[in-house]
Amino acid sequence: MKLLPKNVLAIDDSLTLRKFIEKSLAHEDCVNRLLLAPDAKTGLELAQAAAPDLILCDYTLPDMQGDELCRRLAENSETAHIPIILMSSSGREIAALSLNQSNIVRLLVKPFSRELLVVTISYVLSHWEQQKTVEETVGNSGSILMRGSTDASPMCSALRFIARQELTGILRVAVKKDTFHAFCQKGTVRVVSTRNVESYLEGTPYLTNGRKSLIWRKCEDLQRQTLSPFLLNLAQQGVLPAQTAKTLTDVYGHRLFARIWTEPSVNYEFEEAALPAFIDECSPARERMNDWILESLRNVDFSDDIRTIVEDPFGVPVFTPSGYRQLQEVRPQQDEWEVLTQINGGTSLTEICTRLQVQPDSVARKIFCFQRLGFLDYWPSYVLQPQN
Repeated sequence: MKLLPKNVLAIDDSLTLRKFIEKSLAHEDCVNRLLLAPDAKTGLELAQAAAPDLILCDYTLPDMQGDELCRRLAENSETAHIPIILMSSSGREIAALSLNQSNIVRLLVKPFSRELLVVTISYVLSHWEQQKTVEETVGNSGSILMRGSTDASPMCSALRFIARQELTGILRVAVKKDTFHAFCQKGTVRVVSTRNVESYLEGTPYLTNGRKSLIWRKCEDLQRQTLSPFLLNLAQQGVLPAQTAKTLTDVYGHRLFARIWTEPSVNYEFEEAALPAFIDECSPARERMNDWILESLRNVDFSDDIRTIVEDPFGVPVFTPSGYRQLQEVRPQQDEWEVLTQINGGTSLTEICTRLQVQPDSVARKIFCFQRLGFLDYWPSYVLQPQN
């Protein structure tokens, strides 16, 4: 999706930083017009008068703290929808904040590079554009309610949209040469399947290249034709106990969907549709979408993101502005809680591992899960180094 140029407002009392931002964005296609404000009062006035698409706001302003300014913007119906990137010269200062304003979407630690500034702005603008497109698509003619790419909007956003709207239908996700189908009922995911039976059963004792019985082949063919999961088909034939089939179908669905989280980019669409009869044979859905997402993320063994965390042991995991509040909406396991309770905005990966006496890759996987949920960020060690 090509991003149309947007208007950006930068609020900072430092003339040097305002000039740096102006110079950095001067030739960027994603920015149409840049507005600059030296204090909170001017920033509030410009935000209401010019209705920018994005606001960069310093945490420490001469006439008002940045989080207070963000709160006022959130309470004004004319500016509440504008996403805000909060800036500060102290990583530890804003990492420790318990910010609950939903309009604060990213944090930037000064000094930051031009490249980091541009990437952050581009990501936020494209994410909001995609979200707006998804919202506007609902209600249009046709049964496809949304289409998107994880380049522009994370998969979590699409799944949460399905949950908020309590949609029933099929979420199709293109992964390389395969397509995963997540069957959703009233905003919850009931089962995930694919016509590629070999991909579905990869790494399980049910994948065999040897001689197969007629019933076995029949159950495989049924999945290829109707997407009815293989193990449910075995249960229908009396080969597998029904409860075992339900449990393993749920497990295999999460394992299949977990492959999405390690792909650099996937395309997806959601079609509102009646569900096939085999849905009634599946396990009951999890009540909250975030719990379903978390269970899928737990099935990721390793990824480039996890490797990045492990290779920077002095980096610091921090809660995102709304992360701590959203944490109340999921059910972490005991070992996950033990890691989460160590996160205070100043404790590094190495310190967490030492305190809990666990290996870095184990902690990194848990940080990765909650990072993908949008609850955590992982700040590289270089942004926390004392500035000369």
